[in-house]
Amino acid sequence: MFSAQTDPVRLLIVERQPVVTPEVRSRLVREPGFAVVGRVGSAVEASRFGRDQSLDMVLVESTLPEPGAVEMARFFKVRKPKTVIVFVTRAFSQPELFEAARVGAAAYLRASTDADLFIATLRRAAAGQFPIDEDVVRFPSVAARILAEFRETSSPAASEAPVAPEPAVAKAEPEALGPLFVKLSPREIEILDLVARGNSNKIIGRKLSISDQTVKNHVSAILRKLEVNDRTEAVVYALRNGWIRIEAPTS
Repeated sequence: MFSAQTDPVRLLIVERQPVVTPEVRSRLVREPGFAVVGRVGSAVEASRFGRDQSLDMVLVESTLPEPGAVEMARFFKVRKPKTVIVFVTRAFSQPELFEAARVGAAAYLRASTDADLFIATLRRAAAGQFPIDEDVVRFPSVAARILAEFRETSSPAASEAPVAPEPAVAKAEPEALGPLFVKLSPREIEILDLVARGNSNKIIGRKLSISDQTVKNHVSAILRKLEVNDRTEAVVYALRNGWIRIEAPTS
C-alpha cells in the first residue's frame, strides 16, 4: 500500500495506559518512513483526530476502555478504509486475536515484541500485508470462528438478495467479486486443506501417496493461481472463501 510512496506513514497512537514501549516509540520517531502525528487516550478522541487529519496507520491499545478498540477500528474501516489498524496487546489472548482479525486489523502485536520485529511488522502492514493472518492460522479455533463468521454474514445476505440482476453493482466491485471465480482442482483443495492443518510436504505426500516433488508442484500451482506469496496467505485466502474448514479442537 505504502511501499512506493515517498511520504512517511502518518501514524496515530491510541492508548489510555502506555502500551507502545518507550523503545518502540523512540524508534518510530527516528525511523525513516514513519511520522508519529499524535497520541490520544480514547476511541472517541481517535475518531475525532481521524476526521480532522489524514492518517495512514493507527496503533491501538487492545484493552482501550469503551467504546473500545474494536469500535474504533470499525469507525476507521467505514469512514477511512485505507487507514491500517494495528492492535497492540499487553497479554495475548485468542478472543482478542479473533476480534482484531474480524474487524480487519492488519496486525496483532504484543507490547513485549522486540522493537526490530515490531517495526518490521508495521512496515509489512503499511505495505498492504496482513501479518495477523499468520497468527490466525496458528490457532485453529480462531480460524474456525472467523470462517463461521464469514459464512454467517454472507449466507443470509445471499439468500435474501433480490433475484433481479444488478450489473452496475457487480461492475463497480470487480476486485471484490474476483476471488469467487478462482478455480482450484479438487486435488489442490485437498492439499491446501492438509497444509492448513500444519502438515509438511513430506507428510502430505505420504497421506496422499504422492512424491514430495508432486506436492511442491501442486503448492506452487496454488500460489500462482491465488496470486499469493506463501502457504500461509494461501490458507487464509481459502478459509476466507470457505474452500476449506479448520475445525475448532474439542475439549
